[in-house]
Amino acid sequence: MQKIDFVKHLENIVEELQSKEIFKNFQKGFAQPNQAYSYGLINPLLFISKSNYDKLIADEKNRTILESLNADLIYEEKNLSELTNVLRTAQANSVILNARTLKLLNFHNSLINTLKLSKELLISKDLDSNFEESIENGIIIFQILIETEGLETEKYIKIFTAFNELIIAISKVYNETDDKSEIILLDSGSDTNVGIKTGVETAKSLFLIFKEIWDYITSYKHYKQTKKNNALLESLSIRAEIQKKVDEKIITKEEGLEYTHMIKTRTDDLIGMKVLPKKIVTETNQIGNKKLLSEFEGLKLITGKD
Repeated sequence: MQKIDFVKHLENIVEELQSKEIFKNFQKGFAQPNQAYSYGLINPLLFISKSNYDKLIADEKNRTILESLNADLIYEEKNLSELTNVLRTAQANSVILNARTLKLLNFHNSLINTLKLSKELLISKDLDSNFEESIENGIIIFQILIETEGLETEKYIKIFTAFNELIIAISKVYNETDDKSEIILLDSGSDTNVGIKTGVETAKSLFLIFKEIWDYITSYKHYKQTKKNNALLESLSIRAEIQKKVDEKIITKEEGLEYTHMIKTRTDDLIGMKVLPKKIVTETNQIGNKKLLSEFEGLKLITGKD
């Protein structure tokens, strides 16, 4: 599992299992150990946590993390039933000296601390943001959908070359050529994550190009037909932006044709090499994406066979 995927899955687990809320309630009771505290407030959180746990383990990556922490022992029905009997209004010693409540406390504390440590050691601050925040900083995470642990050097070179030429063309359209693109993440595994940082408008346009093409692919089953290819090419938002710059004489007609050609061919190449923004992969059915992308591997989508 890649570093960024591990952190994001762990973050989701902590949220869905109510770990911070459960641990916070224990802390409140332990703050004044000689006074009775209503530990029963944890019980409703446990019911939510159990319900979400059953959903989380359906995902293989979540299940791997949870199994490593022996979460199944916490969420056994017998254990939860016993916990609801122990978690009531009482002094701290009657709760902390109980083996079941101590395991529950340690489990959620471990999740919280593992997430904190993982964020500090495995990913940079630039990558610890949601999609909206990242793209406003000119950052997009792409995913290369592959079946093995890595790619041949030659394929990585082709992918990075296509990225570089595509980003240069887009940055010229938006006059952001001074913002040189950077690879800020290369996280390989069964799928490879690639983080790219560039100009803000360039990043937004880069994502939009892929989104418009992927929406078109998933909407039309016979995408390979030439007439459909032409319709897609005409519908891309970047085409209108290029034409606007040509009309305003900011760029020449020849430059507009050059940028259009570079954008369409390099995007074509990247999708043919099964490269998509991670947001698109994670927000739709990943298995379906892989199957669909495999149908187009090596095929020229927008530009035709020539």
